[in-house]
Amino acid sequence: MRLRGAWHMLLIALLCVQVSALAETPKAWGYLGWWLPESWRSVPLEKFDRLQFFELQVAADGSVEPRHGWPDEWPELRQAIRESGTPLDLTLTLLNSPTFEKLFASDASAQYLLEQCMSLVAHEDVAGLQLDFEVYTVVEMTTLARYQKFVRTLAQQLHQQQPVKNLSIFFPLGGKSVLYDAVTLTDVDQVVLQGYDAHWTGSKTAGPVAPLSGKDALTWEKAVAEALKLGVPKSRLILGFPLFGYEWRVLRHAPRSSTLGKGASTTFAPVEHLLLPDIPVNVRDRVKQYGASHDAVSGSSSYRFKLSNGRYVEGWFEDWWALERKTDYLIDQQLGGIAFFLLGYDQGELTDHFFRQRARQDQSMRINSILDDTGILN
Repeated sequence: MRLRGAWHMLLIALLCVQVSALAETPKAWGYLGWWLPESWRSVPLEKFDRLQFFELQVAADGSVEPRHGWPDEWPELRQAIRESGTPLDLTLTLLNSPTFEKLFASDASAQYLLEQCMSLVAHEDVAGLQLDFEVYTVVEMTTLARYQKFVRTLAQQLHQQQPVKNLSIFFPLGGKSVLYDAVTLTDVDQVVLQGYDAHWTGSKTAGPVAPLSGKDALTWEKAVAEALKLGVPKSRLILGFPLFGYEWRVLRHAPRSSTLGKGASTTFAPVEHLLLPDIPVNVRDRVKQYGASHDAVSGSSSYRFKLSNGRYVEGWFEDWWALERKTDYLIDQQLGGIAFFLLGYDQGELTDHFFRQRARQDQSMRINSILDDTGILN
């Protein structure tokens, strides 16, 4: 008994020691949407590794407007960020091809945007920037080259700041042009892969929003493969995880049925109607009433039900079951982490589940590493 007790004491002591060779558990990023101004209050900010204020919009002349009140209208958020110690980046968005083409067809406009970016990071509460530029049409090669030069220049200037400022990019998938090449991505600190919208409101068939694997054109596995082909280290890859879903009116009461018209967005948990009037449906209520199915191939969940008029509805979403499978994938592949879009859509339920799973995994990895180092398992 004394010998066993001694071993227990030794293990407890060793658990308190930092193991330098220990593989890291996935980082957690979270997007804070300006249209949910109180969402940050319901999440443990200190548990996130990085936060993204979403969004500041980029115009064709290089100006950044609207900024949705940043920074003057967000004093409490800024104070909370300082107290938590979690870095906050500003997400700059440009979501249509004509604006992108016009902006980067002009050296003057690109230079003005660069100046705007450096002005934004001069604020003491800003730790860096994320570029969420999504273009899915064909882009002129000269325009693409000018954009890539802009990204490299921005990264270099951010990294010269004291303290050093961070630059991440959102990597859209499925477009006719790839906005980034291997050279440009070497200067970027993290790449957030589009891990969702494999199916969306305009899809011809219902299906998973964020499939892990399978035959869908966009899956987590395929997104990671694309980034690895461009030379991005696994540790710098962050996978986007949706806290929203979609549902459609469909032809049949069967998985992946043909859709009848445009679908609708759903949040995972109820959100106050005044804040989100365009998304009245939430997954939690749907599942409570109709149940859920789990698809082993895609690692996503769904529900189906029949309306009073005889028509069918099919919805797809990510829940605890889906999150655990995707977290296991991040750990198995030693990827950088996960980015939750958008905080508040789940009322903290899924993010809390992730933190609990990460804590268990971290403890397990530490124990296994210590046992291996001490030879106890041999």
